Amino acid sequence: MTTRSTASRRRFVQLASTTFVGTILLGPGMGVRPARADDVIQSQDTNIGGIVAEITQVKRKEGVLTIKMRLRNSGNDKVYTVVVDAGDYDKYYLTAADKKYFILRDTENKPLAAGNGDTVNPTIEKSATYTWWAKFAAPPADIKSITVYTPISAPFEDLPIMD
Repeated sequence: MTTRSTASRRRFVQLASTTFVGTILLGPGMGVRPARADDVIQSQDTNIGGIVAEITQVKRKEGVLTIKMRLRNSGNDKVYTVVVDAGDYDKYYLTAADKKYFILRDTENKPLAAGNGDTVNPTIEKSATYTWWAKFAAPPADIKSITVYTPISAPFEDLPIMD
């Protein structure tokens, strides 16, 4: 049987207490967590210095396909980005079976996407992330993968669709 030092036991109790209190105050899954490599489907370098684009979700539900793209600052400084400029959401689209799909719009012609204003330009701190999402008409159920095009990165090809 091993014995722990008093300092070691104290650190364990502090860590356990912090985790328990964080779960009580925020609820499970409500706290800030670092980005995990295992939730990245595909990544691409971007045209924005220090920023890597990562597709984290391609999900089909009730005729709608939701795409989530995380921008991760891997550089040493905060980075000003322009994700959407002058309301040009049509620069983000996907292709499946030789058909092009654009971001869906609501009854007021607003894009169903994060930051649905004219400009989306987050500043991403060092080692931080920004998640951008958009909703598209889903391709037919027999289509199992897509390609996503963005103005800031190379295409994300052969992304599997989760149903």
